[in-house]
Amino acid sequence: MKSGIEVMIVGVALGCVLAAGPAMAGKVKHPDDLKFPDLVYTPPEAESYRMTLQSGVPAFIAEDREVPTFDLQVLVRTGTIYEPPEKTGLADMVGDLLRNGGTRSFTGEELDDRLEYLAGSISCRMGMTSATVTVSTLSKDIDEALEILKEVLRYPVFDPEAVERYRADRIQNMKLRNSETRTIEAREWAFLVYGDHAYTRQFRQTQASLESISIDDLRAFHRKYFFPKNLVVAAAGDFDPQALARKLDRVFEGWEDHPLDLPDIPAVTYRPKPGVYLVNKEDVNQARVRLGHLGIRRDDPDYFSVSLMNYLLGGGGFSSRITQRVRSDEGLSYNQGSYFATPVLYEGDFRAYFQTKSSTVAFGTAIILEEIDRIREERVDEETLGNAKENIRSMLVNNFVDRWTTVRTFALDFLTARPADFWQTYEARYEAVSAKDVRDAARKHLHPEEMVFLVVGNAEDIKNATTERSPATIADFGRIVDLPLPDPLTLER
Repeated sequence: MKSGIEVMIVGVALGCVLAAGPAMAGKVKHPDDLKFPDLVYTPPEAESYRMTLQSGVPAFIAEDREVPTFDLQVLVRTGTIYEPPEKTGLADMVGDLLRNGGTRSFTGEELDDRLEYLAGSISCRMGMTSATVTVSTLSKDIDEALEILKEVLRYPVFDPEAVERYRADRIQNMKLRNSETRTIEAREWAFLVYGDHAYTRQFRQTQASLESISIDDLRAFHRKYFFPKNLVVAAAGDFDPQALARKLDRVFEGWEDHPLDLPDIPAVTYRPKPGVYLVNKEDVNQARVRLGHLGIRRDDPDYFSVSLMNYLLGGGGFSSRITQRVRSDEGLSYNQGSYFATPVLYEGDFRAYFQTKSSTVAFGTAIILEEIDRIREERVDEETLGNAKENIRSMLVNNFVDRWTTVRTFALDFLTARPADFWQTYEARYEAVSAKDVRDAARKHLHPEEMVFLVVGNAEDIKNATTERSPATIADFGRIVDLPLPDPLTLER
């Protein structure tokens, strides 16, 4: 009789042989000679998961009997981008107090106790252009979980004590908003690139704006955006889909609808003056650097060629040019890359970024500019382009890795009106991008003459730094503008 360890070893070995499949059918002299069948993946269709509830709420529902759990998310068209500019912080406050501010039947503490007893959770998150309310529990507790969801979604009371606790905690946290370079970088970049656009409201909360928010403001915001026609549901777990749909009908039954009145989000017209914007943070020995400009929306016809171009430039991890040069070749940074944001409602931004010591800020920046120039001027070779396409195609499955991920993907697609054939044409549209298309996209959408450079770190060290490998200083990239840190409670400089 074999021991347990011997059985395990035999099993692992057999598993490896089976996994290799056709590649093991014949001997090869080198691993590079191994041949595998082409990866073929067909994404699921949204319509196979979609139901319309009696209330008119679209729901994407997937049965999954592998484990006895239940997950549900309600998506809402709202967000910080829609809050009044004089009431910045209102949307976030609503998002927190839906869950923690009590309902008609539960205080916040009673909700905590009941969910702990059920080994479940309910969370609310207010994003920039949508809000989510997420429920997770055991499948045997679906009925009670949905009753709690109904209370949170429809009947928040915004308890005055909870409101004041939230306000005090948020103001206390505001006092620390200049303590971390990461948060400084995100805020100042938004102000630099977008000016006073609604996008920046998520960063513009002040003590005065929080103190101006009343319980009536919270109720009005909730009433304006939380109603059936403005919701999308995703659910997956151990349940019968038709039975769950009937239970969801009871959650939304009798909830009054009204027309959706979303404030218009204007195009971004602000254009910052190119230059180097330097934020002094004397107590750090590492600098954060971003360089870039405004970019494109999700519906831009160049979406796929821009995405592939950015993958090659800095979005492709260790295979990207920025990572190879800045990290692998020169050892300047552990966090670097580039990113093209492609939001739906407004223009996104292009940013290249890295973190490094003060003395190599200019050196790293010069390398990134070289790579931006190179991808604008030189055609990528076909092998590199093919590898990038293959890597991007292989990530398609990440949107459908399990039933829960699948229904959430489709719910978000519905909320943001993504074209119905997007995932079915995804591979073909990447495959159609040529080397010329990549270069054309770089020339059209990367603008070295419009670059703004944001540097957060020890200003004196950064200004005076050069290295033996590069004579560059940050003054070589444009006029230096010292950007003082604002008062954390007022944002006044």
